[in-house]
Amino acid sequence: MSNKAATVDENVKVDHAHDNVFFTVFSLVLGFLITLTLVIVAIANTIDPEKAEDPMRAQQIAERIAPVGQVYTDASQMQAAAAPAAEVAEKSGAEIVTASCSGCHLAGVMNAPKMDAKADWEARLAANGGLDGLVSSAIKGKNGMPPRGGTALSDEEIRRSVVAILEGAGISAE
Repeated sequence: MSNKAATVDENVKVDHAHDNVFFTVFSLVLGFLITLTLVIVAIANTIDPEKAEDPMRAQQIAERIAPVGQVYTDASQMQAAAAPAAEVAEKSGAEIVTASCSGCHLAGVMNAPKMDAKADWEARLAANGGLDGLVSSAIKGKNGMPPRGGTALSDEEIRRSVVAILEGAGISAE
């Protein structure tokens, strides 16, 4: 039995040695992580601490987080709060074409007639019964083109853009 007792004592010593190694390594890793955290916090606090005290920055933050809308329960407040809409400068047909139409019509995306393809535009003009029909087709949408070209343009703006495209292709629109 003494052999068995000696073997058990050796196993206990070996297990105890593993526990000591684990505890030592665990303590070192934990100490390193705590030290690293404290160093990061110290660095973060030293990076431009005056930025939060800048009144201009505080105003910018306040403007960004201001509510988008207001709730009024008094009719007189609603009328006073309603600001007149700012007048928007009227865009020329060429400006509309550059901003909205050229994305597809410049390269012929999804078989859209290219801007400089005179024969294609003449055929479209004839098929739609003239300028009014072509404008109506642009307003309603055609094939891959969504209504109004996927924009919020008015009927008059659509008309100006169609005229600009036709004139760019060398066709007299009016």
